[in-house]
This record gives sequence, structure tokens and C-alpha cells, in this order.
Amino acid sequence: MDINELGALEPLERDVSAREYFRGNNSILMSYPDINDDNRAELLEFIRIGAWLSDNGIKVPELYDLDEAKCMARFEDLGRVSFGSLLRENPNKQKALYILATDLLKKLAVIGAPENLPAYNDSNIHKGRTQIIDYYFPVAKTLSSRTHVRDLKISPFNVRDDMAGYLNAWQEIENSLPPCPKGFIHGDYHLENLMYVDGSCALIDYQDALYGALPYDLVNLLEDARVDIPATLRKDMIDRYCADMSAYDKDIFLKWYRVLGTQFHCRVLGLFIKLSAEQGRDDYLIHTPRLQNYISSALNNPLLLPLKSWFEKQGVDFVPIKDLNGAMVRARIMTL
Repeated sequence: MDINELGALEPLERDVSAREYFRGNNSILMSYPDINDDNRAELLEFIRIGAWLSDNGIKVPELYDLDEAKCMARFEDLGRVSFGSLLRENPNKQKALYILATDLLKKLAVIGAPENLPAYNDSNIHKGRTQIIDYYFPVAKTLSSRTHVRDLKISPFNVRDDMAGYLNAWQEIENSLPPCPKGFIHGDYHLENLMYVDGSCALIDYQDALYGALPYDLVNLLEDARVDIPATLRKDMIDRYCADMSAYDKDIFLKWYRVLGTQFHCRVLGLFIKLSAEQGRDDYLIHTPRLQNYISSALNNPLLLPLKSWFEKQGVDFVPIKDLNGAMVRARIMTL
């Protein structure tokens, strides 16, 4: 691949991945600065999954060129209009955009999944639910905003002991449920990974797709850490997704939605603290109150009683920590 043929390259905003993106000559260059077998495998997986999605009628970037040795590929440019950017410019389109996104998930649930996807339960996403213990707990146990904090019997922080009890609570909850419906999981299904193309929804950033619990992507969409979504809209989209289910199947789906959603928030809350502590990315901290509120609300569900009881015994709640900032986070994490 001759990069010079792309003309002047415009760097695009990076996410937390190892990838870099550039726009040039009506195409997008995906590049891995660190050329290694893992990144090369991820690139090839992106191409494989994209081909499967396209074969099943899902719009994705078309592959134009691949240089496997240099760990880079050139793809179709789907434009600059993500669902997120369109919503920020046109708030009145909120419901219409969420309908498109929800309907695409329904379609994905029907068409199944490509072969050899990693299992959700073995993935870093699922394992990441423990990040709340690794990163949020040490901060919350010392920087709580509660006025009655001095009256609490807060035990010393011990990752090993805390982790075992936390995982046992989740195991008790999951063991109480019937099997979860499974299929293709995008893994990062939010408004910035959905592109508005010719009035429909196109997908990007699907290289980490998994096979597993279907409610996960819907939770990711409807309980995004970075976006406020009206409760009425959330309910409408859940009902829309479940419209063709029996009452029994919908009940199972909703229970797993709540379990997966709360695990998702536990992972992301810990992740945002981690990004602040280790990379100085303090901008993520602005979203922590939203995550704390999601978890606090979810713990009112009787299904999550084992988890709620365990959190209470630990002396950790989810009241937003007043004036939380990166310096406070790093001062606490660095002492562990």
C-alpha cells in the first residue's frame, strides 16, 4: 500500500485502542503504530467480521486495500456523521436515531453470528466487571461525599478479599436465572460507532465482536456512560426490541439486561478511574456520577439483592464523590 496515494492525511480523534485513523482521498486509513502479531490479528478480524456483516445486509466500510505486513488497511469513508454528532446537532432526532439503532440490533439477533467469535464470558469485557474493585473501591473508601462517613465501619481495602465476595455475589445472581439468549455482540455499541449513511445505520469498530449474551449491546446503547437518555425513551426501545418475544422470553431478557447492564457500569466506572489514574485522562471523570446513578438505581431491583447487601457490608455506596478530580484519584491509587 502506498500511503502517498492518499494525499494529505487528516488524523482522526483516537479512542482508548491501539489503532490510529486518518482520512485521506475519500478513504479511511486504519493503522497500528505498534506492528505485532496481536494487532495484525485484530486487523484481520475486523476485515473478517466486516465481510460477514456486509454479506448479511449490514452496511460497514468496504475494504479497499490491505497491507498486512505494515498492519494497516484502507477502507471506505462513511462520512463524518455519527449518530452521536447528528444527535448533538439535531436533538429532535433522538427517538428516530434510537429506533434505527435498536432495529439494527434486532436484525443482528436474527441473523446469528459468524463462526469462531470469542465467547463473551471469557472476554476482557466480562472480566472487566472487577475493575470497580481495583479502581473505584480504593477511591470511594477514602473520598466518600457522605456526611455520615465517620460513623461507618469501613474495613481496610484488600483487593483479594473484596474480589472474592464481589464475584460470589454475581455468581449467586446469575445462578438464579435461566440461560441468557445468545448471539452476535458488537461489544462497543454506542452512538459514536453508529454512522448515519443514507438515512440508515452503518457499523464501525466491530473488531472486538463476541458471541454471547444478547442484551449486552442494547444496554450499551441505552445506558451509555456519556449520554443522558430519558427513561421513557429507554423503555420504548426495550419494548420495541422485545416486541416479538413471548412474555416468558421477555422476562428472561429483562432480567439479564439488568444483570449485564450493572456489570457493564461496574466495569466502566472502574475503567474511567483507571484512565485518570494511569493515563491522566481526567475528562472521563465527568461521567462518573452518571455511572454511580445507574448502579444505585439498579441495586433497587430485588434481583440484585446479593450485590446490594455486599456493597452495604463493604461500606461503599454510589453517591457521587464531591469535586472528584484526577489529582485526588492519582493520590489515592498511587498509595496502593
